[in-house]
Amino acid sequence: MAIDLHNFMWEEVRLVQVESQPHHIAGVLANIRDTLENSDCEWEDVYSAYYDCEDDGTVTFYEGESAEAGNPGIWTYMVYDCTAAEEEVVTNLTINTFDPVLQLRKLAGV
Repeated sequence: MAIDLHNFMWEEVRLVQVESQPHHIAGVLANIRDTLENSDCEWEDVYSAYYDCEDDGTVTFYEGESAEAGNPGIWTYMVYDCTAAEEEVVTNLTINTFDPVLQLRKLAGV
């Protein structure tokens, strides 16, 4: 059964939450910067973004305070293949997903 997570449908993958590293945050920030440079959007208009890091097999999601879910944060997951109907999201409740958002906003000068 597919997983609906961070506005994406995931099939045949298992996602395991890991601590966001500086290069994950930099990747998300680079994607946001590209969006801002190629549109008339402002920082406040960016509801979500993601960064797929092939080097370490992770995907990182950013959700702003204005996102529909209303749950701002940055989540990084290791992505593993699995068979259909075995999709799963393993979360780590000890990870503070809001702290990286504050770091990202500080880097962005917001």
